[in-house]
Amino acid sequence: MLSLKNVSNRLWDKQILKDIFWSTEFGQSWAILGPNGAGKSTLIKVVLGQIPYCGTIKRHQEIEDFGKIAHVSLEQQKLLVAQEEKKDRYEEYSGNEEHFLTGQEVMDPEGKHPESLLKIAKQLGLSSLLGNPLRSFSNGETRKTLIGKALLSEPKLLILDEPFEGLDTESVLWLKGALSDLIKNGLAVWLVSHRFEELVPEITHVLCLKYGEIFAQGLRSQVLITEVMEGLYEKADHKETNLKTNLKTNENSTEINGNPISTDFFESVTEKDRKHSLIRMRNVNVHYGEKVVLKNFYWSVEQGENWKIVGPNGSGKSTLLSLICGDNLQAYANEIYLFGRRRGTGESIWDIKQKIGFVSSEFQVRYRQPVNALKVVLSGFFDSIGYYQPASVTQTERALSLMELLEITNLTDLDFTRLSYGQQRLILIARAMIKSPPLLILDEPCQGLDRTNRNRVLELVDLVGKNTTTQILYVTHSADDHLNCLQRELCFEATPEGIFHPIVT
Repeated sequence: MLSLKNVSNRLWDKQILKDIFWSTEFGQSWAILGPNGAGKSTLIKVVLGQIPYCGTIKRHQEIEDFGKIAHVSLEQQKLLVAQEEKKDRYEEYSGNEEHFLTGQEVMDPEGKHPESLLKIAKQLGLSSLLGNPLRSFSNGETRKTLIGKALLSEPKLLILDEPFEGLDTESVLWLKGALSDLIKNGLAVWLVSHRFEELVPEITHVLCLKYGEIFAQGLRSQVLITEVMEGLYEKADHKETNLKTNLKTNENSTEINGNPISTDFFESVTEKDRKHSLIRMRNVNVHYGEKVVLKNFYWSVEQGENWKIVGPNGSGKSTLLSLICGDNLQAYANEIYLFGRRRGTGESIWDIKQKIGFVSSEFQVRYRQPVNALKVVLSGFFDSIGYYQPASVTQTERALSLMELLEITNLTDLDFTRLSYGQQRLILIARAMIKSPPLLILDEPCQGLDRTNRNRVLELVDLVGKNTTTQILYVTHSADDHLNCLQRELCFEATPEGIFHPIVT
């Protein structure tokens, strides 16, 4: 089906792929594994003809037409959302009405598969959203829409790059079942992932990349073994930092990697803030047209509380966060208090953002400034997308210390826009934490991270939640994200009327 011989790739001054020899046949389904920055997504772009390369690639005539290859990735989702955001800006400044893509137009742009469209939309829980603009979709809903589009195209080769990220439990189970059926029916599937436990049983072969080179390849039974997997991630295991010793908090000092720093590294909440709830919502109602998202909602977050927020895609989690972060105009029509002050009583959006650290997939889409990774982290001090004012020596030292905790100092001088999705996510997590905010909002923070970086982030978040004055709101679909610091839970569950009702435990 496909043969790569001596394929290499360089992006600007950095070599990504090195001497790749790999061939696949029809009837084989492959998993492509490797740590963040290993070159997995770059390999797929080379195969799809999206970026230049050296070497030889031969394709079977059935996939010479790239239209016969369906591809879904986090990067693809990011670009699609960015295109719709650009239309928003054009409309705002030109006054001309723009056409925003609906879910149906994304999945079936030419209207060739009306019956299959309805069937897949129902299976993905998207039936009621087909006529809605894509820009109103949650991260998970957008992801499911792109997967639906891929399945509708009747491809000869289906490439899914981290397909389960951002999906709720029900959607993950459905997608795994669908992939199993497709493979059994003869479709060639490539599944790019950081976690081998996500692979469906029908995957027959595994390709492992590390530092842009092939680390292992062959039958699943030969490659997916303990010795190979440990070697694939040995860099992280070998250098893994013990955060419990590198982040020490007590009454007088904090140490990061053995260097004492001020106790306010993760402590900036004022005495005035301590006297009030961080968040208080009373009888909040939010709707978009006829769609009710929140109805008669009461909730408060007190000092000392860390919350886990869970619920299916489209249940209202993103809307809730937008009310808190100051990005939703319906906040002004409701009784919402942030840090002891009611929304709409003279505070600016910057007054709110100054006290909040935030990371999400939607925010990662918006952060497209070509500055180096260190400047992205430093921009968290100024709540800006981009770097527009110089940081102090102390601020720079803090940024480097936090990057060292996450073991990403090797990315310091690299252009943020040229990093892999997972590397960008680590940088934005550091940005969210850098000013030690009173409230840290982490919306699916481990999306796109390999297992070692995932564990490192979870350990750091847990230490911050247990040992500092920063309070955490942690949104996740993953049952693997175990954090002892999360004492309270807000769970969105569907009512018989189809409205999601938040339940506090």
